[in-house]
Amino acid sequence: MMFCAVCVSAQEVTENRGFKALLNEKIAVEVFFQTVCTNGEWQTAGYIYYPKAKSPAPILIVENGGHFMEYQPDGETTGILDLTYDEVEGDFQMLKGSWKNPTTGKVMNFSHFEEMREPPSWWPGSPSVFGAPKRDAWTFLYKLENKYDESGDSEWMDNIHVTFEVNGKEHLLSFDEPLNGAVNSEMEETLDWTIEEDINFDGIPDLMVYLGVTHDGQSLYKAFVWNPVTRQFYDVEAFQEIQEPDFDNKAKTITSRARSGGTLYTDTFKWKNGKLTKIASKKESLY
Repeated sequence: MMFCAVCVSAQEVTENRGFKALLNEKIAVEVFFQTVCTNGEWQTAGYIYYPKAKSPAPILIVENGGHFMEYQPDGETTGILDLTYDEVEGDFQMLKGSWKNPTTGKVMNFSHFEEMREPPSWWPGSPSVFGAPKRDAWTFLYKLENKYDESGDSEWMDNIHVTFEVNGKEHLLSFDEPLNGAVNSEMEETLDWTIEEDINFDGIPDLMVYLGVTHDGQSLYKAFVWNPVTRQFYDVEAFQEIQEPDFDNKAKTITSRARSGGTLYTDTFKWKNGKLTKIASKKESLY
């Protein structure tokens, strides 16, 4: 996609673009997207919608490197769209397009195009990716608390509150989480509670929050990964299964080693299309 207009600092929506079509000659689909200029930068994003799905809902699509990436709410990439269209003096016309499953590689072509000039009834509004702050605008603060001592006099703390800030303002991702085992102020000073580390091997710092240790002494964390395309942090639920995470930058895997009684459980995880997935497990006796 090429734009000849000058991208000025104010946010400005260019023409809406959308179409109805069939995938693989049978799956009804609707696509609608916009291009916005924010702070001198062009961004193109929108939504894809499957009206005959069991529970239809708009799915975010963001243009990146000439393709549209389809993102689920948890950050997983479930589709890659290639679209070719003509646009002359504001007249938008689809020529061809395809949708690819990034896991299986299966490709389905769009056909039977019907252009849409106005946002459809399911359109939730312009995607939040437009003008969203970049990674360096985010900071993280923490505070340890005792949730069960109303007087606040106890030296033992069993809960952590983490504040996500964007350009100095608190974000909705801020959370409270119980700790595994209580800590006092002396113990607090010896530990790293919010760790900005690249956990998905894309070269950009993500976030790990220390949550204490198991009964067998293994460290536990809550993790969030940053997606530079959608400009969002995503909570990685699978990371809380991992104990004593060991990062292999060459293999791009994360290994969990959990002791329970006399048994060691070793699980290996790998990122697949933005989702942390367990790819191997084994257990062995320690005696």
